Amino acid sequence: MHIDLLGPVAVRRDDGTTVTPSAPKRRALLSTLAIRLNQTVATDELIELVWDGDAPPTARAALQGHVAALRQLLDDPGLSLDTRGAGYLLVGEPDRVDLLHFRRLCDQAGVLLPAPPPPPPPGQAEPDPDDPAVPLLRAALDLFRGPALVDCGSALLRERTLPHVTDLRLRALDRLAEGLLGAGRGGELAAELAEAAAAHPTRQTLAARLVRCLDQAGRREEAAAWYDRAVARLSGPPGPELRRAGEPPADGPGRPGPSGASHLGSPHPGSPQLGSPDRRFTGRSAELARLDEALAAARSGHPILVTGAAGAGKTSLVRHWAERCAERFPDGVLYADLRGFDPAGPREPAEVLAGFLRALGDAADAVPASPEDRQQRYRELLAGRRVLIVLDDALSYGQLAPLLPAPPPPGDGPPEDGTPGTSGTPGLPGTPVTVVTSRSRLRDLLVREGGIPLPLGALTPGDAAELLARTLGPARVAAEPEAAAELAAACDHLPLALRLAAARLAARPGWSLGDLAAELADEQTGLAALAGTGRGPLGVTTALDHTYRTLPPAPARLFTLLGLHPGAVIDTATAAALADLPPTTTRTLLTRLDAVHLLEETTPGRYARRELVRRYAARQAAELTCDDRFVALDRLIAHYLAVTAAWTTGGWTTAARSADGGAAPVEAAAWFRREESALRAVVVCAEQFGRTAESWQLAHRIGLLYETTGHDRTHWRAVTEAGLRAAHACADQAAVARLATDLAVLHVDRAAYRTAVQQLDRAVAAADRAGDQVLRHHCRRRVAGALLRAGRHDQALPLLTDLVSAARTPAVGELLVRTLTDLADALVLAGSPGPALVHADEAVRVATSRSGGAEAVLATQSRARALHALGRRDAALSSARLAVALGRTVGDSGLESRTHGLLADLLCELGRTTEGAAARRQARALAAGER
Repeated sequence: MHIDLLGPVAVRRDDGTTVTPSAPKRRALLSTLAIRLNQTVATDELIELVWDGDAPPTARAALQGHVAALRQLLDDPGLSLDTRGAGYLLVGEPDRVDLLHFRRLCDQAGVLLPAPPPPPPPGQAEPDPDDPAVPLLRAALDLFRGPALVDCGSALLRERTLPHVTDLRLRALDRLAEGLLGAGRGGELAAELAEAAAAHPTRQTLAARLVRCLDQAGRREEAAAWYDRAVARLSGPPGPELRRAGEPPADGPGRPGPSGASHLGSPHPGSPQLGSPDRRFTGRSAELARLDEALAAARSGHPILVTGAAGAGKTSLVRHWAERCAERFPDGVLYADLRGFDPAGPREPAEVLAGFLRALGDAADAVPASPEDRQQRYRELLAGRRVLIVLDDALSYGQLAPLLPAPPPPGDGPPEDGTPGTSGTPGLPGTPVTVVTSRSRLRDLLVREGGIPLPLGALTPGDAAELLARTLGPARVAAEPEAAAELAAACDHLPLALRLAAARLAARPGWSLGDLAAELADEQTGLAALAGTGRGPLGVTTALDHTYRTLPPAPARLFTLLGLHPGAVIDTATAAALADLPPTTTRTLLTRLDAVHLLEETTPGRYARRELVRRYAARQAAELTCDDRFVALDRLIAHYLAVTAAWTTGGWTTAARSADGGAAPVEAAAWFRREESALRAVVVCAEQFGRTAESWQLAHRIGLLYETTGHDRTHWRAVTEAGLRAAHACADQAAVARLATDLAVLHVDRAAYRTAVQQLDRAVAAADRAGDQVLRHHCRRRVAGALLRAGRHDQALPLLTDLVSAARTPAVGELLVRTLTDLADALVLAGSPGPALVHADEAVRVATSRSGGAEAVLATQSRARALHALGRRDAALSSARLAVALGRTVGDSGLESRTHGLLADLLCELGRTTEGAAARRQARALAAGER
């Protein structure tokens, strides 16, 4: 068993299952004892920490109860909770507590020793590519899953513990940076250092390390910008280490100075601006090919726009591509991180232009003051140059427009065959190429500049597995192929999530891939497992935070409310119901969410979202007030009840059933296929939150859709049992009868006929208790239909015969026609068309003696089928034509469609295929709501 404190508090068994205490005070007690592992903690101190210095008189007795509960929880020989005098002692191996494991690794790396002397100036240090502290510190920092003790339940414990933990973490980060710089790998730590430097602006050593790491990675403009930012935050002059980091090195152009200038001119200018290539880059062959194909159009002034969700790997793709085709840009590369989705706000175009002008050769004091003059000068310097311009993480077209080069003159550009030319070649001046990355779809850029869109989705399963293997080793992934596939799916096949998962596993060699896959599958804690492991500032949640914070209030509110919807796909009508907004307004807001890849419009009016985004939205929804959540859920439940009512109460007027009347409409089947998983969750949610009447109604209607649509029925039983529980909870015997009948039909579907009969008996008994003879009849009739579909004629026919006898009584006489047609159709299926015709004729007579209507149509259809089975084809055809004529008077296009379908079948049997095809077309037109 392991106790994790470096992030949300978690207790894990060795098999990976989590058993974290839910009570805050119990977590506070456990955290305190774990921090002081193998040390006795006095009872009074525990009470002070657990109750945050405000303990009630009953605290001592309550503490004993919490201790007893923890003893039951810690059922592991590696950890035990003992009483020691006037206190308690948690005994165990220190490495079972991640905070203590972190301290041990730091100690082995020498970080706990007195602070070493300042490092020598850059260039004078002796490189050490095999520094033994590097792997130790990497493993130590990877233990962090977020802020330490974030939900430990005691503000006082955090106040006393965090300063030391934070200081040790920063010292470990500083020492790791020193080791990686010595090995020439400083760029690997730039992201973590940037997060730490932003959070601790007074620690100049962090800023100095960051500047040096960025410089070593070739990200010179960023290094200069960070130096300027660090100096601006100081109350006095920078210290010697930070000052040295900001000085331009004397080994040639292309290095950042305090002004942030960066120059072009190396043989492969892609490297200095874009940094060293990502060794873990995997796959994307199709996208790389599309970038190559877009190059010709890009040389004509059309920017390439790479868009995708947070964590899709847009920047990595562009950097990898730029490295591959560096020779196509002999005049160099300009790169700018526009920080469009950064919480600190996007960069101003004027600031970026100043850096570009310095990179293009202008002296710092020659940079124009006004943004307009900077743009003009920028375009002048770019004219005739074969330069690649990478504008990373753009927010809007307004931010981009001043940074785009002037379009080439008419006729200028590459040769018709697309072969890259050479700058200065007569008749073929150089032209810059612009590549933009953004989480936004930037439609203005596409419209105004003729941008070339390159959407970036998830990795293929094979590429995702290869990315895991790059970090974990091929053997470890090959040993668990199924778990690797599950892990990749849990990460939505997104590079960021996959790298976070791989880093988490790399730091825990004792874990299997299945362990982490199971953790990620947990609805409550799975997202937290990808909160960041030290391999960069952005965990999945943080990356999504950055996108969410850019939303205006109305789209943000809708996104939050969508967190209450449990499905992967949502349509406009459902979203409108959740938000209590008109559909037109909702559609506009959904488009805003689609624009930043929080949703994706897969077909008009239908929006998909990745599982990680759904869980993130659910976390946002959890912050709503209880009243807001309940009201929105009530609207969602009411919406689903309204939609399913139209397809399960006989009012199928917009789509067709099959000729036998047993299948649901085409539209209903398609809708149910999309919504089935969400409907299941809503049934359970309604039951849990006390909406029992709504829960059983929705469960019953879902059961009818399972029965009639042919959809996968794996979860049918769970839905029906949830509905049955809800029906019992609200003491509604009629509801119990309906849900018990649903279970009986389900058991027939699974060939459990004895169990089906038992369930039918329960349903009939409930209908009797409700005093509803019509419902009793309906329950038995549905089960008989299920038996017929299962081919159990021997069981269906006696039941239907008994139902006909019951329908001759006044109590259920209104059901006689439908019951007679059921029996007639069953006899046809059983090979007894003679008796079938007798019952069908009686059904026709009874229906005609009444008001006719739909019953007369159904009875006439049944008579046509019986006549056809007897070989009386002409009489069957006449009966079918009569059914068509009667159907026109009813006003039910679904029923009329099925009647035309029957006529088409009979015509084709007679070889009259042309007439049959016409009848079939008419049936389909009616099914589509056309006449």
